[in-house]
Amino acid sequence: MNEGKLSSRPPHLGGDADAMEKFIAGAGVKTPEVSTAVIAIPTAPMLPWNEPRVRPDVAKLYNLRLPEPYLLKLKYIAEHTPDSMQQFCLNVLLPAIDARIEKLTGT
Repeated sequence: MNEGKLSSRPPHLGGDADAMEKFIAGAGVKTPEVSTAVIAIPTAPMLPWNEPRVRPDVAKLYNLRLPEPYLLKLKYIAEHTPDSMQQFCLNVLLPAIDARIEKLTGT
């Protein structure tokens, strides 16, 4: 053997001497083409809030910057009604979000 040394010659394939010539000659033979076309079925786009991983029981935090007068007004509302500041905002904001989504998506 060559004792682990690299050789500048390709390895000898052995076997049929005409095998390589037959292989090379077969390179020009045209093979039937296989169709790889994919038929696209139109579907409505998946909206982020409809994805399976989204859970309605999980609350996420969102910070909101309010001008100081509006923050003081919000505190005043919370002090003079049974709702907390957060509950008041949720009661007003969630229907507004749904209405805007309905307008944007037409659903």
